Amino acid sequence: MKRFAAVLCLALIAGQSSVAASWRANEKAGRLTFEATQAGARFTGEFSRFVADVAFNPSAPSECRFDVTIDTASAGTGESQRDGLLRGQDFFWVDRYPNASYQGSACRSEGAGFTLKGQLLLRGVARPVTLQFHFEPDSGGGGTLTGKAVVQRLDFGVGQGEWEGTEWVGNEVTVRFDLTLSAAAARAE
Repeated sequence: MKRFAAVLCLALIAGQSSVAASWRANEKAGRLTFEATQAGARFTGEFSRFVADVAFNPSAPSECRFDVTIDTASAGTGESQRDGLLRGQDFFWVDRYPNASYQGSACRSEGAGFTLKGQLLLRGVARPVTLQFHFEPDSGGGGTLTGKAVVQRLDFGVGQGEWEGTEWVGNEVTVRFDLTLSAAAARAE
């Protein structure tokens, strides 16, 4: 009987260690930026409003889940004319598509980091997008999640009319994130 109890305790402890921790990060606990080219010059922008629910355990990455919602009207590059175009019908069309979202759940360890496969929904178009990221734990039960994804804007219809080609605006957009995850910001389940 003692042996059975010991095996049961070990099984429970092992089972708990693979449970993914759940956190919520938003614009106050991180940054979500993008880089692209316009007329051959590189520019950066940032989404100032977003929420990311993350369930992740570096010891059991296959059990991860990312659920991110981005307020597309919060996109800003520091250049008012470009920002107005980004929010308009030809690019994000924020009046019709106020949010973009990313949902991922197929994570695996890769080198010193992790890879996550998921779906990005932007302008009503859903396409697979892969993230590469690193997780740096902290002593308080949270950590920092940093990474990037490369997307082709035209795959999502971002760029209509005179912006449909790549003569003035490049097709490739690099999205970067730097999220601070803490137990205090954990999502209530």
